[in-house]
Amino acid sequence: MANNIYGLLNEVETDFSEYEETELSSKEKERHKQRILMEVKRMEKRNHKKGKTWKAAAGTAAACVIGIGALGLANPVQAQELFSSVFGKLIEASQGDKYEQEDTERYKTIGENAVAVQEEVDKRQEESYVLTAEHEGVTISVSDVYCDGYVLYYTTTLKTDREDLNSADGIVVEKKTGEPYDIKVNGEELSEVMRPFEKSPDGTFVAAQQIDLMAPCDISARPIELTQDDEGTLVVDCTVRQLDGYLWDAWEENGEYKTTGTAAGEWSLRFPVTVDTSQNEAFDINKEENGILVKRGIKTKAGLVVEVELPDFRQEPYNDPHNDPEIGIKDSQGKYIQWLNQKADLREDGTCTSQIMVLYNGQKDLSFNVTTRDEDQIQIADIEFQVP
Repeated sequence: MANNIYGLLNEVETDFSEYEETELSSKEKERHKQRILMEVKRMEKRNHKKGKTWKAAAGTAAACVIGIGALGLANPVQAQELFSSVFGKLIEASQGDKYEQEDTERYKTIGENAVAVQEEVDKRQEESYVLTAEHEGVTISVSDVYCDGYVLYYTTTLKTDREDLNSADGIVVEKKTGEPYDIKVNGEELSEVMRPFEKSPDGTFVAAQQIDLMAPCDISARPIELTQDDEGTLVVDCTVRQLDGYLWDAWEENGEYKTTGTAAGEWSLRFPVTVDTSQNEAFDINKEENGILVKRGIKTKAGLVVEVELPDFRQEPYNDPHNDPEIGIKDSQGKYIQWLNQKADLREDGTCTSQIMVLYNGQKDLSFNVTTRDEDQIQIADIEFQVP
């Protein structure tokens, strides 16, 4: 059997004439991509485990010691703070998985720059905020927030004394039908995907949720504008109505993941987030290759946003019928930097202004790389630039 996705797909015979073509917006494409990636990650867990077993509280202390060196945290106090947070539990929960390094880098970088949501509440002294919700023996709470104006992260913890849910590997808040949750920012309901709660070594379930601020859309995928108040505050409302426990390594007869239990009700959280742009720094690049222009970059607390002008790739010399090449930012070793977010303004002539956000850890020498999205991955452009 072929050992890459293209080979696997080549072995599948499908009559696509049976399906109606539907043009998706960039936001809809991203939402579907995130759902697919989440599903692929769960499927691959069973094939890429390294003998992981759930550890007791002693494992947390050991992880703190190891993390000082493994995560590049020279300050033991900083390491202890990170590993005692929900971000630390997320890092522990990812150990032994195929995406361990990717998840660890993301949680470490975001976690180091996040703030406790209680601090956000204390600054405002308002009584309308709700940081913990309890129903049907299940408690959900929000702990940390991060926002740089381009992306918003918040961490949540789920605790329960219900044996059926506690026996799950993960707890999902999304089903194939219905709307078991909604996310609002400043009263606007957004079309965001909620990631599942993953079981951590201490028995709780943790999750880090991401909200797109570069190109937010409502539940009908229509672009909307989110405005801050005079203090640069956004208010997030998150309501969950159904929780399903799943085993990632067991399946029902119909091929679905095996469920351990379900809880229904309403868990509503409401919390403020400061849009902190104090460390955002813009710089010019203005380099072009093969019709692709890298205009400028913006450093944030944990990310790098690169603005580019892209041609219509359906035309000569690219000849991409889908106008959708593979795009990414590489470090000096040629490794792709982790993608966080994107905003694309597509014009009628097929050209596009795009902002691409990646996780940033202080790298200086980078390149904007474009290749064909096929098995050959022919290089279209490799534009080197430096971050000041």
